[in-house]
Amino acid sequence: MKPFSILLIRLLGLYLFLKTLLAILPALLGSNAAELWSGELLPVLLATVGVPAVGGLLLWCFAGRLASRLHGGGDGDGDGNDGAKVDAHIRDDDLVRAGTFLIGVYLLVRHTGTLVGMYATSGGVAYGDLIVVVASLGMILGGRKLAVVYRRIKYFP
Repeated sequence: MKPFSILLIRLLGLYLFLKTLLAILPALLGSNAAELWSGELLPVLLATVGVPAVGGLLLWCFAGRLASRLHGGGDGDGDGNDGAKVDAHIRDDDLVRAGTFLIGVYLLVRHTGTLVGMYATSGGVAYGDLIVVVASLGMILGGRKLAVVYRRIKYFP
């Protein structure tokens, strides 16, 4: 399960980085690209582009460590076996835990950038994004509890 999680975490990191880069690339290559570096738009650019790009790079670099924290134990070097026999059986609650973690990380990175961008430009708080950030932290930190809820629902008589 750990190699699968490492692969998915790296794919999520690559997706976040490339999606952000490809979204801002037309603006950077446009005729009015100098306006992006002005004092008013620079905090917005850093919040909406920098947070997802750095988040994607961090996910790519620390995928092994995140997978070991997610599944517990192991050395987290990313080789997948961690000095033990490789278990080919993947339980569905492990998939629920890994999927919940990845969805939580994606939502956290995306909505943190929007939340910081809104605060940097107008000083206001985007409450919808704040709720999503809090919910995503719950998804990241509470994956085991959500897997227990999934197991109870699955085996409910």
